[in-house]
Amino acid sequence: MENTQHLSSISCEIQIIRARNIEQSSLGKINLFVRCYLPVGNNQRVKLNSQEISSKSNLFWDESFSLDCLGTQNSINMLKQDVVVFELRSRKYLPFLGKNIGSSQLLGKAEIPWKRVFESTEMEIEEWAIFMGATSKNNEDVKPPAVKIAMKVKVEAIKVKKKDKLRRSWDESCSCKGYCGCNSSSIFSADDYEIFALGAALV
Repeated sequence: MENTQHLSSISCEIQIIRARNIEQSSLGKINLFVRCYLPVGNNQRVKLNSQEISSKSNLFWDESFSLDCLGTQNSINMLKQDVVVFELRSRKYLPFLGKNIGSSQLLGKAEIPWKRVFESTEMEIEEWAIFMGATSKNNEDVKPPAVKIAMKVKVEAIKVKKKDKLRRSWDESCSCKGYCGCNSSSIFSADDYEIFALGAALV
């Protein structure tokens, strides 16, 4: 009986680069950030926020989210069928208080399928994602906000002994703080080699 399981090491990276078509006059003094919803299996998603930048700045983030996991071919197939949801959000900022005020407001939403990344030439893409919102739908003369986003995937085949205990890779430095399940024994076992170790971190 074979004592090894054929798995794939999957490394995904999402880079939030910059924004454009931000209406300065209507927004006033606010901060902007991008919220990402990353699929982690079992119809669950991890929510990650980029840093906040001023709407009066050059609108550059240049930040990356990394996601590393180990899974079967079935895990890869499921990932290909899923999408990453991006939200461009704003938050009022009062300089004299030095802090943000109130909850964030949704400016627009965009989705990018992982399948498009997997099917690209080198399994990486870079594009301007259009963030559609209520304002852009009602006013055809106003260009909707757009954010330049890069995504790439790296897959490597490996072998793991079935009876070996799987090492947890999550710690306090992980931005998901365990919500993605990477610190939960319920998400992986020696008998079930679906995605068993998942970490999402802001680089």
